[in-house]
Amino acid sequence: MTSLPIEALPPIIREDVEDFLEAHPRSPAARLRPRMSMVEDVWLAFIGQKLRRVASGLGYTPRDALKDFNRHFMEPLISSNGSEAH
Repeated sequence: MTSLPIEALPPIIREDVEDFLEAHPRSPAARLRPRMSMVEDVWLAFIGQKLRRVASGLGYTPRDALKDFNRHFMEPLISSNGSEAH
């Protein structure tokens, strides 16, 4: 699997990703700028050397992958705050 930093994505995809990150400047994705990859027709957004649930996101578009990344990144914080994550 080849992954790319956001800055190396093709221009049209990079522009869409940057628009999403600018619209959500305090999100984990905006702060951490995960690497992006594609496996078949699924986009991946992740940080680190291995795919881990709390540090990755999947989606059919780059935006969906980033939204999923944000959701997974925040789940441990929500759970440790006394709320049950389902």
